[in-house]
Amino acid sequence: MSHPLRPYSGGTEPIPVESPSERKIRIFLAVMFFIQTFTTTLPFMYHVNDDGLTDGEISAMQFLLQGNGIASDNFVMAIYGLLLVMLPLASFFFFIFDKRSKVKYIASAVCSVVCAVIVTFTCGRSISYGGVLTLIINVITLFMTSQGVQAVSIRRAKENR
Repeated sequence: MSHPLRPYSGGTEPIPVESPSERKIRIFLAVMFFIQTFTTTLPFMYHVNDDGLTDGEISAMQFLLQGNGIASDNFVMAIYGLLLVMLPLASFFFFIFDKRSKVKYIASAVCSVVCAVIVTFTCGRSISYGGVLTLIINVITLFMTSQGVQAVSIRRAKENR
């Protein structure tokens, strides 16, 4: 008779089930990426005109959607906006659906590093509070990703005893 938390998948190998600490980390990271998806509507940087004066703030969504501004003039900025929107969303879905493998942690690390690099090098000195919030979330998710990998390693070591 199989253990109720470890169903058999047609063979004799039980499917590994996540530990309670892995579940907490997975849910925390899913919430963080969900929040990061919504930070793309916050101002990421100040728009500085030719005179050196600030004339508005630009969000990541405006990088992507603005018809007569940055996205129409600069294709790279539109790609940055797309990445800032799609990477956290993809990582969110990894954490929602992937309960057993380490792929979600690889996706999380890649997303955190790429988003932090984009915000850092795109905004520079004109960074606004949306960019700062995104950087803070990326540092937290990168730290929690390492904790998740460690929790998976501990669980697998206990299973092999």
